[in-house]
Parts: sequence; C-alpha cells; structure tokens
Amino acid sequence: MRLQKLLTIIIPQHSENELGIFKLLSSINNQVGIDFSTVNIMIIGDGGYQLKTSFFKHFNNLDIEYIYYKNAHGPGYARQYGLERTHSKYLAYMDADDVLNTVNALWKFVNLIKNTGDHQVIFSRYIEEHQSDEKGENSYTVREFNPSAAYGKWINVQYIREHKFCWHPELKRAYEDTFFLDLIITFADDIYYLDSPTYTWLYHSGSIVRSMTDYNKACLDQYVRENRFWAQEISRRAPQRLFFDINNGLTNIYNFYVLHPPLKEIKNKFLREVKLYLTENIADINLSYAVQLLKKNYPQENEQGFTEFWTKQLRGLSDNIWSTKVPKIEKDLTIVVPFGGTRLNELYNLMSSIDFQINFDLQRLEVMIVNDGGPITEAAELQKYFPKLDIHWINQSERSGPGPARSSGLKAAQGKYVMFCDADDQLHTVDSLYLMQLEVQREPAAQIIMAKYVNEQLDNDGKRVLAEWNYNFGAVYPSWFRIDFLRSYAIDFHPKIHSYYEDTFFCGLAFRVARRTVFSERKIYTHCLNPNSLIHKKIELKQREFLIEYCKENYYWFKEAKQRFPEQVSADLNNFAIDLYYMYTSYAISTATLEAELKEITHKIVKENTIYWHGWNSDLQKAADNKGEGDAKRISSSGLNEFIKTFMQPEEVSEF
Repeated sequence: MRLQKLLTIIIPQHSENELGIFKLLSSINNQVGIDFSTVNIMIIGDGGYQLKTSFFKHFNNLDIEYIYYKNAHGPGYARQYGLERTHSKYLAYMDADDVLNTVNALWKFVNLIKNTGDHQVIFSRYIEEHQSDEKGENSYTVREFNPSAAYGKWINVQYIREHKFCWHPELKRAYEDTFFLDLIITFADDIYYLDSPTYTWLYHSGSIVRSMTDYNKACLDQYVRENRFWAQEISRRAPQRLFFDINNGLTNIYNFYVLHPPLKEIKNKFLREVKLYLTENIADINLSYAVQLLKKNYPQENEQGFTEFWTKQLRGLSDNIWSTKVPKIEKDLTIVVPFGGTRLNELYNLMSSIDFQINFDLQRLEVMIVNDGGPITEAAELQKYFPKLDIHWINQSERSGPGPARSSGLKAAQGKYVMFCDADDQLHTVDSLYLMQLEVQREPAAQIIMAKYVNEQLDNDGKRVLAEWNYNFGAVYPSWFRIDFLRSYAIDFHPKIHSYYEDTFFCGLAFRVARRTVFSERKIYTHCLNPNSLIHKKIELKQREFLIEYCKENYYWFKEAKQRFPEQVSADLNNFAIDLYYMYTSYAISTATLEAELKEITHKIVKENTIYWHGWNSDLQKAADNKGEGDAKRISSSGLNEFIKTFMQPEEVSEF
C-alpha cells in the first residue's frame, strides 16, 4: 500500500523550458527543516514545451513526477488533473515561473501543523515582484492574504474531495483560480492565516496576467462568466445565500466595468455573458437591494450610473427589478415523500401522523410530495383535509423510482433539516418531531440526527407484529439531515439508482463525511408492512433483484468513492466482495442468466478499480471468516476464493 505523503506541490507548465522552471525547482530543492520523503512534486505539462526528464536529476532532494499531454487546456485544467492524481494529505499550487521566497517556506507550514494540528486551509502572505525601473532594478511588495490566487496556500486534500470541489472546466485561462478558491474558502470552517510570506510572485512580461496592457479589460467577459458559474454552484450548494450573491455580483461586475471597460474586440462577448447572467438569475435580481450593496462595497461608485447600466441591460427581462422580496417563514424541517400511487387516500395515514404532531410548530414545517409519474397532478384535495400543513406538490412526468424522486424534493426543500418518509409509513408517536427538535436544541450544529424506529413485519404464524429496530445506516427514514450540510458536500441520491439501495448510496456518503452525528434513543418512525411494496415481491424475484441492484449500487459507489475517499476504496472493495459472496450463497438461486448478469457488473467494477483491488488473500479470507451476522449466518466462508475467481477476475466487459 502506498504511504500517504504530507504534501503534493502541483505545478502547471506550458511554455516554460528547463531554464524557466529552474528557479522554482531550485527554491524547493533548497528548503531546510523539511523531510523531503514526505513531499511529492507533480509537474503537469499542459501541451506546449515538453521538458526533458533528464533535467530533473539536478534536484536530488525532490521526488518529481512529470505528466505531459499534447493538447493544451489551460492552468485550471492542469491543476484539476494534478488534484485527481494526488495521494497526499495536503496540496499546494505553484506557478512554474515563481519561487518560494525563503529556504524555510515549507517548514513554516509543517511547523504550524505540528503546533496547531491539521486545518482545511492554511493561507500565507506572499511577495509581489514589480517590473524593473529604468535602472533595471526590481521593487517588491509584501501582500496580504490573497483569496483569489492559488499560490501561497496549503489545502487539505480530504476537505477538497469530500466536498467534490473542482476547477471549472469552462474557465480555462482567466479567473479559474477565483472560482476554485471561492469554493474552498466559502465552505471552510477551519482556515488558518500564517502571518508570514512564503511565496514570491515573480514579474514576467510574457505571463498571462502581465502580457496584456490591462488583463481585466481583455478578460472582462470571463469575469462575468466566472460570476455566472459561481451563481450556478451556489444554487446547488447554498441556495440560502443566492439572493445576496447574485445582487452582490451586480455590484462587482459594474465596478469592474467602470474600472476596466472591455476592449473593443471582446465587448460583444462581455454583453452576451451579462445577458446570460441576468437571464439565469432574473428571479433573484433586485436593484433596490443591489444599490444598498453598492453603497457598502463601493461607496465611490455613482449610484445613478449603476442603476442606468443595469436597467438598460435588464430591459425586456423583468418588470419587477425594483420589488422587494417578501421574506418567507423560515422552515425548521422539510419532509420529502416520494409518491407513485394512484389515489390520494394512500397518503392519508402518513399525512395524519404528521398533522397530529404536538409541541411542534407546523408553520415551520413543509411537506414536499413528489408525484413519481403517477396520475395525480395536484394536491388541492389533500390540502383541504390537512389545512394546517404547508403541502407542496412536485410532478415528475415519468416514473423514476424513490431515489430520483427524493432528489427532486431535496432540491426544492427550504427547511433547515430534511426528513425522508415513505408514503405508506407513519411517524411513530404524536411527539416524534418534537423529540427530534429537542436533539437539535441540544446539539445545534448536528449534521445528522439519527433515531430508532419500529418495523411492522410478519411473525412465524403470519401475524403482523411490531419489532423495535436500532439505528439503520442504510435507510434514510429515521433520520434528520441538515440541508446546508448535504448541499455544501454535494450529497444527493444517484440518478441511476432507482428503486433498491438508493438510500444505501445516499446514507453511505452522508455518514462518511459527517463530523457531527447525534444518536437519539427515541423511536420516531414506523416502517409499515405493505404487501404491494417493492421489498415484498415474491422472494426469489426479490432476491434476484437485490443481487443485481446491490452490484449496480456498488458500481456507482466506487465511482464516487474514487473522487471523495480514494484511500478507503480498497477496504470498500474487500467488504463488497465478502458481502456479495454471502448474499449470493445464502440466496442459493444461481442460474446461468443471473451469473452472467452479475459477472457483467462485478467484472466492470474490478476493471475500473484495478489499482485498489488485490484479489483473494489471507487477510480477506480472515475477514470473511470473522463475519457472523446478516447473510453470513450459518454460511461457510470456505467458498470465497472460488467465488472471487468467478466474479472478481474480469475478462473484457462492455457497458451494462
């Protein structure tokens, strides 16, 4: 197993030759107080000049990995390429034509971590070199912490991956670092500011920024585009701040426009991007509010000029640009209910159990019912029977299954927390919501609150009985999930996992990244027995579907895990192999057709994860021997090796 290094330094390189990058590599090679075995240098050759690998022998302290591809895509793409291949705890971005400014620059970060512990982001000051004067002498300025530049920072790789932060592929050579760094900073709750310069931004007349008379004039269209992509990202991750960000964007764009009016050759591109920004965000634009922000952000700017500029650009798009948004009543909870039924009375038991809740302000609750391709398209009659409830009805024209339906409800949710209920279930007691709200009051920062539940099932005589169940980490219904947590980490139901294990995928992501999970001892939910539900099909048919869908869910899980938790993929593959073996063996429904379907998926899983999968070995066998619960009860582990030879040693596979 590869040992994790402390730091990867990612360096995009395009036109710089050996002499051009020599200063940077020398400044790293000459560092003192640093264990070089913990540092990896990753140079990403983004087309252009290809460095000679023999050149790297001059830097005997450095572990240099050089990756070159022919077609240039820009520094943002190169930095993302390096990020995806990083195996260290931290990463730092450096430009190929800059330098570390002292011989102990890296030691400052290492010493900080030693004394204060790990952080999500560590900022440092930097030094800017200016153009030489008539005497050929350069001047230098110590700059403050720059939130829009990639250099002078160490960023925790786990923090990046768990949130799925990426360099935007459409921002190629301008403001790409502004977008990425804004994401990093906005959602971080642990930023440390190192009050010392560690990096020097050298002056080069041929660099992207300095080669233009006015970089911002030449790239103003790209600045507006970055604001567009930012609004799109915030609408997914933090919609509660979208109104502010969009109107604040109006002030920033106008200020840039006044200070750096676009060059003639890009003016039409600039106006096109402005029109797209306004069209995409028209519902949240309010010039009265934007003027207030302008006075605060840029008091020197002319208010009349600002309103005239935006009124002209908004002409024909909206008649309500001066209206004030009516604030909605804040919701504490959204209950999302996927519903594929044909009659509204199929919802009555669940809705009644919500309507009967005591000690909970129902005005601060919304119920989001997602019609999953059913014939009922509105909820007027349901609202008539439950007038106290704020019921929202979302129509999906085609049936997609409970996973995608829950995703639609989650996207529309306005509550602080979200709870997922099945249409044929009920809240367990009249104070279920109150009991969960007490947990929120005790732990306001809780990201997940997990409760126990009751399962209605058949006993040996075929009679309905209630069985108490403890915490179920593969089901969504007994838990409250904090919505800003889910959105900031981009946690959602997978669009291709429809009816089985869709909540396993969702919960797997949520519980793995959550830092604050509260476990309630109370039972707040009843999972009711419904003979017509998906999980109550004929036993052989159900087990066959379980096996296939379990493999598909893991296929998509490993795609996600490689991005978010690559260090855990090997262990996840081992667990998958063991669990699938016991499921397959205990069900005992093997047919040639089933075996072929399973092999198509499992072989694809192994083929796409070859660097993580080590096949059968004594440790894997020992783990299987020690598993004695669930499907492993009364099943021998002796057949695991042969099972792996059949299902986890792929031949050529195709898309399923």
